[in-house]
Amino acid sequence: MPTIAYTGCRTTAKRNARGQGIEVFLLAAEGRWTHQQSVAGLVNPSYLLVDQARHRLFCVHGDESEVSAFRIDETNGSLTKLNTQSTHGKNPVHLCLTRSGTALVIANYATGTAVALPVIDDGHLGPVASSLQFTGQPGPNVGEQRGPHPHQVLRLPGTDRFVFPDKGTDAIWFAEFDGIRGIWRQDSVRRVAARPGAGPRHGIVHPSRPLLYIVNELDSTLATYQIDELDCKLVGMSDLLPRGFKGHNQAAGIALDRKGERLFVSNRGHETISTLAIAPMTGIPQLTGWVPCDGKTPRFIALGPAQASLVVAHEGSDTIRNFPIHDASVRSPLGASQQVAVTGSPTCVAFVTI
Repeated sequence: MPTIAYTGCRTTAKRNARGQGIEVFLLAAEGRWTHQQSVAGLVNPSYLLVDQARHRLFCVHGDESEVSAFRIDETNGSLTKLNTQSTHGKNPVHLCLTRSGTALVIANYATGTAVALPVIDDGHLGPVASSLQFTGQPGPNVGEQRGPHPHQVLRLPGTDRFVFPDKGTDAIWFAEFDGIRGIWRQDSVRRVAARPGAGPRHGIVHPSRPLLYIVNELDSTLATYQIDELDCKLVGMSDLLPRGFKGHNQAAGIALDRKGERLFVSNRGHETISTLAIAPMTGIPQLTGWVPCDGKTPRFIALGPAQASLVVAHEGSDTIRNFPIHDASVRSPLGASQQVAVTGSPTCVAFVTI
């Protein structure tokens, strides 16, 4: 079955961007990407989400206040725009569907809110139905922490409980969405403090352990939390950079291999992928090394569609590169990279099988 890749990007002069919109690629069996479509006229389609089951794609418009919905053609993967709605906030940066797929949750970075929009049966988005305001004092980094800044929305598997890493107030927020009433359960909101100045950015859940891994953007660390229905406890902290490194760095993306044995984190500034081995007994990652990312500003990483490679989007060098993931028995976790696409200011990659 053919696989399609969609790339999101930055488009504005404010971001010194070179992107034109959402780009659509067909993935060949040998790993080559062939360009199929450009969806132009979109402002900063910076983060994408594919609903594989219903053949839909959603994108937030970074720095703006909007989210758009698209229909995916089931024969060739091309996109047709359905509609655009306001996010009732500034700079939407991430999005996630509820368990039923009937609502779309969005994190508004600049205004510190999480909103939910209904997804109509035909894929159109309804207006915002419920909003959650985060609170708290800004962290010590004056330039990056000006108030609540949720940078991601992550749904815990099998639930409608959502996680929001808050870069602005150094916190991890938990909140439950009531799918029947279509609103946030205000009594479910819980805040877990992170280390001051850490800047929690993105997270991922282990597939078989009650562990949540959070990338801290500002101090370049990886925090491990043990989670259950009522509690979230910090159980480990791992450095992402070499000891003694004094240069500028902002940690960004995170990916977990298909066996749950290794983690990968991208570093903007150090221009590497940190590789971490997950301890079999505890599940806590230990830094094992770094691999050059072969580009500039690796803002986004994800497993490829076959989960056998790591896809890296370089916002600064306009490239997408593919790194084979070696078996855990091999000393080097990542193989030599292959450039699979050239596209302006890429910030996200999403896949669909048609």
